[in-house]
Amino acid sequence: MNEAGRHVSGDVRTTLHGGRAVVTGRRSERSLYDFHLATYGTGDTFDRSAAKGFIDIHGLSSKIGARPDLAQA
Repeated sequence: MNEAGRHVSGDVRTTLHGGRAVVTGRRSERSLYDFHLATYGTGDTFDRSAAKGFIDIHGLSSKIGARPDLAQA
């Protein structure tokens, strides 16, 4: 077993679908997942205003590609 694998623990739920294993859930006491950061509802702690910058930067290539003056003939 490699060094990183020594610290892996928990359960993974999968469903066999179309010849593939699809992960449908996971649970671990050492998980880095924080429900309050990953949800958008009452009691969340995620600052939604931070998402705007990510969306603007991530969508920039699509905006540039859609410009008519850059369209390829």
